[in-house]
Amino acid sequence: MRALAALLAMLLLAAPSAAAGPPTAVGPPPPAPGARRAPPRGRARPKDPATPPAPAPDVRLALEAPTLTGPWTMRVTNGGQVPVRLVADARLLVLEVTLRGEAKPVRCELPADMRPADDAQGGLVLPPGRSYAESFEPRLYCFGRRELAALTPGAMVVGRLGWPAGNKQRPPFVVSPFDGVEPVVAAMKTVDSLPIMLPDEPTPSPAPPFAPAPDDPDPARLSLVGPKAVDAASPNGIAVTVTLRNEGKRPVTVRLQPETLSFEVAGANGVEHCGWPTLPGAPMRELFTTVRPGGSEGLSVTLRDYCSGHALDAPGLLVVRPALDTRHASGASLGLKTFDGEVIATSPTVVRLHQGMVREPLRHPRLEPAK
Repeated sequence: MRALAALLAMLLLAAPSAAAGPPTAVGPPPPAPGARRAPPRGRARPKDPATPPAPAPDVRLALEAPTLTGPWTMRVTNGGQVPVRLVADARLLVLEVTLRGEAKPVRCELPADMRPADDAQGGLVLPPGRSYAESFEPRLYCFGRRELAALTPGAMVVGRLGWPAGNKQRPPFVVSPFDGVEPVVAAMKTVDSLPIMLPDEPTPSPAPPFAPAPDDPDPARLSLVGPKAVDAASPNGIAVTVTLRNEGKRPVTVRLQPETLSFEVAGANGVEHCGWPTLPGAPMRELFTTVRPGGSEGLSVTLRDYCSGHALDAPGLLVVRPALDTRHASGASLGLKTFDGEVIATSPTVVRLHQGMVREPLRHPRLEPAK
């Protein structure tokens, strides 16, 4: 009996309890009825179809270059159906000049302090079928020995108006649409022109042969040369070094001093003769220089000391031609045989002036007259 009772006790302990219920599965609970299933981990949600981008406006840039050195004209035309806002400012131009036989163009543009920093100013409403035109000096952009040398006959030029390509969705924009105007067009950071070819220019006539005067069989033969280009941040920084060369066969004694120099300056305010503010003083031996045959002498001056008018008021391109005049600076009273005449430089100096004497007024661009 005792053995039977022990066997029944062991059977009761081994049997599962009815109160425990079925075993529980490990894992997330099943979704509720009607709930949306989450995508499996590691798989992205499908995106909604993107809105197609708006088309670019039909705005065209054209360049006109009747001569090598300018002035040139840029023209922006709206060939579309809706008006757009244009930053009408030729300072935003970039010129790419490709020489004959070359593959890589020469890039010409204004320095950063002469270009607009943003599109806040110079805005102009450009209606359909209308144009904006502005003249500019190509040598202001193609500045420097390599860039100036690229402006040659037969070179191909492409213009780009605007800001360098970057994030196309962020300003500044050279062309932008107006809100609420249909059809919708996109904003543009740059507008490119078709290439143009620079024209040939007439060959300059050769200089007449040198003919000495009968009473002076061996006269002085002097020439004056200025720098090719001067880049100046302000009028006080326009330093011009003139070089006087003796191309004759005998030494020449001459008074090469600041008071015997002058400059003809052509710029935005016309042509101005810039001379030393006082006449040459009494001659002294140390004021005179003797230039040997085939030799040269240089003198550096600041253009601001000569120009008292409005030649340096506005920034931009200045064409400067130096001259030496010793007709009132003779050394005869000292017993010296000196050159008492005038020498004008055959080639001008171009000056790129970043900032003028007068604050630049706000720009008010205007449309070309309707045709």
